[in-house]
Amino acid sequence: MNRNRISSERVVAVVGLLFLLIAAITSVFFNGDPNSIIEKIADTSIVIPVVHFICVFLTIIHIIRPNSYLMISILLIESVLTILTNYEELGIFFFYAAIIYILCSDLLLNKSKKPIVVMFVLHMITITLSYTHGIKGMFIAMGYSAFCFAFYLWIYSILKAKLSCLIPHNVRENNTIIGKPAGSTISLSDYNLNERQITFLMEHIHNKLSYKEISEKYFVSLSTVKKIFADIFKIFNVSNIEELRILLLQYQVKV
Repeated sequence: MNRNRISSERVVAVVGLLFLLIAAITSVFFNGDPNSIIEKIADTSIVIPVVHFICVFLTIIHIIRPNSYLMISILLIESVLTILTNYEELGIFFFYAAIIYILCSDLLLNKSKKPIVVMFVLHMITITLSYTHGIKGMFIAMGYSAFCFAFYLWIYSILKAKLSCLIPHNVRENNTIIGKPAGSTISLSDYNLNERQITFLMEHIHNKLSYKEISEKYFVSLSTVKKIFADIFKIFNVSNIEELRILLLQYQVKV
């Protein structure tokens, strides 16, 4: 993960931490909506603050050591909690913040989009549990969420198509090295990469680890990691890691 990304994620995480602290402290001193479904099945004076403080703890961990899956988990937990406490609009926002984060973080780069569909179905089921706030409000929330789902996916597809023109010319030419059309599934083992090269490349591309983090994880020197990536650049005929990322982003990459 590059420094700019870490910095921006931490800024968002810190702001989110402040929000969660306010929500957690507020939930300790003020009762929730008596009409919410969660009020009917649990002691909300305990459950809501505990869940908020758990998310506070997870956010602190994320600030110290950014992790995409941790960020998504926090957003989804808060989404479910806020919907069940009859803050449907806020819960819907958290849910789509998680979806957008997943799409922008390339977490499904070499996987199908079925997990997003499953998440959406579960999200809609969660919204139906807000019926205690009124059937009309429940249907409005479901319609609003369905619209957001379609709208954000539409915007994502448009941006993805338009931004493809920003791919450097030399990277576009390197598609001949891959030997397959964009969108195809490729296996790194087919391109004469050894096991360590594949491991390091997957750690950087998919797990967003920096060179330093890779060196620490695998107990090798930073110069060794840089040398390994330099060899990878030669194999794919690119100049740096960004060009390599752009090249591989056009494909569904597997080991």
